[in-house]
Amino acid sequence: MYKTTRKCKCCGKLFTPEFGRQVFCTPACREQYHKRTKRLRKNSVTSVKQIDQIQSVLNDKALLSISEAAEYCGVTRPTIYARIREGELVPVRVSMRTQRIPIEQLRSDSSRLPQPYKGDYSILISKEEALERYDVGLSWIYKRMKDEGIRPKIIKGKNYFPRKELDRFLPLRKHYNPDEWYDAAELMQRDGLTRKYISYFIRRKGITCQRQGWTLLINKEEWDKAKLFRGDIEKNYLTVDQARKLYRIGNKAFYDGVHAAGLEGIRQHNYMYYPKSELDRLFKDKTPKIPPEIRRYYIRRNDAIKHYHIGTKRFTEETEAAGVTKVKTEGHFVWYKKSELDKLFKKISDQ
Repeated sequence: MYKTTRKCKCCGKLFTPEFGRQVFCTPACREQYHKRTKRLRKNSVTSVKQIDQIQSVLNDKALLSISEAAEYCGVTRPTIYARIREGELVPVRVSMRTQRIPIEQLRSDSSRLPQPYKGDYSILISKEEALERYDVGLSWIYKRMKDEGIRPKIIKGKNYFPRKELDRFLPLRKHYNPDEWYDAAELMQRDGLTRKYISYFIRRKGITCQRQGWTLLINKEEWDKAKLFRGDIEKNYLTVDQARKLYRIGNKAFYDGVHAAGLEGIRQHNYMYYPKSELDRLFKDKTPKIPPEIRRYYIRRNDAIKHYHIGTKRFTEETEAAGVTKVKTEGHFVWYKKSELDKLFKKISDQ
């Protein structure tokens, strides 16, 4: 018994053959396959006889319509139209909307050679290469080729165009510096925007742009300043209040540092956003340094008020009356000793 698996010639299922020449998984598949083959052979003989009958009837005509030509050759109408486009058949136009095919062409079509291509086909380019090379769409390429009487060459089912001929009547795509310009198509794909919204936004913000054929180029620096998405803002930018809280500085110190460094913010609605990387360079090293023993044995006033659940006025009056030890550190912070505060306010926090 063979250990290999094979694909059934009839149903396509995998099976393990019991002998070397077995190609069907079951006897039923073998019988069905032979019946199908016999039916196809019978149909092919019948179709040949029908074509012979049709040809005997149409042999008296000099010109045939597209449908008659398809029946005469035993093919479909699209096949006849394809052979006309390839130049194998040359129809005769009898009216504005009617064309006929001479029967002599159908009788000798096997010996006919396609009409030669018009133009210089020494250098061929594919459809994808043409779209990258020229600043037009595919439909416009086909339209201009049709106007010039040039048809694409089909190689293994793909269309190829004569590059020298296309260079003559199609505009070449201009290359741009991606470090200075955005392509609107790239923004549409990257950010999920529509072309209409991009055009409206650059008009409203006054962003510099230029057109190269179908390509819309947008100034990269101006777009980045005017357009900040929520994900970029949360990750890479800080508002003034967020920066003051993070770096523990006052309003005047923040603006003095920003203006001295020449750092420009970006306005979104009612907020000004500043790049976090630049703010880190300016203020991160200036964060007040609090000794660890102060953080361990002392507490700031706001934190103490929340911890003991008392008001600001009462906290100030009682700590001054009791003479609680206070320490000042960098950043103009005032710290109170925890042990002495516990003696004053422990009962209140327990309640």
